[in-house]
Amino acid sequence: MKRYLPAIAVWGMGTWLCLLVSCTQFFSTSLALWAARDPATLIPPVTAGNVQDLIGSAENNPDMSLALLKGINDAIAGASAGEKIKLQVAALEAAVNASSLGPALLNKAGDISELMDDPQKTKQMVLDSLNDMKNLTAAADTLAAILPDPSDQAAIDAFADTADADSLAMAAAVLLAAEAKGQSDKDDFLNNFDPQSSTLSDSAKLAVKLAEAAKLKVDNNEGSGMLKDVLEGLNLT
Repeated sequence: MKRYLPAIAVWGMGTWLCLLVSCTQFFSTSLALWAARDPATLIPPVTAGNVQDLIGSAENNPDMSLALLKGINDAIAGASAGEKIKLQVAALEAAVNASSLGPALLNKAGDISELMDDPQKTKQMVLDSLNDMKNLTAAADTLAAILPDPSDQAAIDAFADTADADSLAMAAAVLLAAEAKGQSDKDDFLNNFDPQSSTLSDSAKLAVKLAEAAKLKVDNNEGSGMLKDVLEGLNLT
């Protein structure tokens, strides 16, 4: 679970929001130092070798994480097959950090305890958080460009095998939230989302593929039952 693990307590023994690690630092760390410079100028050329260190440096700054995500996209073109998978796995975490999904949901922390009894309320928390995620659309679009085409199951499986369940699930939530944000009726979209629909966009199809991969890992005891419940609560599985 890498950097996600320390935030397990946010869910009151649930683990799905474990990406909220460093949320305290996020709200307490001033972003003024970054504001004076374009975040893209702070990111060196991304490689499979340095990407995890860069994620650690940028994790508390959504704009810098977005710049890193774009750097990952640039690096994909010249990467070997093995390096490409490493970069794709890293992109999951970078996209979640860039989207601000964790801090946005943390703002709804008063409702989190209710999810222990009713994971279906996850949809409303996401809806209530959409306006707090200014990089959401850009993060989702860039992530979709980095990851395999959802119709290429072999490629999906190859990178998903090396990713952890939490990263897959949270990236799926980012993609789904971005889809909802672009809808005229956001409530209807999330409340009636059908993962088996033949009319899903490529981004929504990718969200479903990531959620399915996360669920499979949970079924194989690589994640928590709470994670599985929340994926179902978002209608992703």
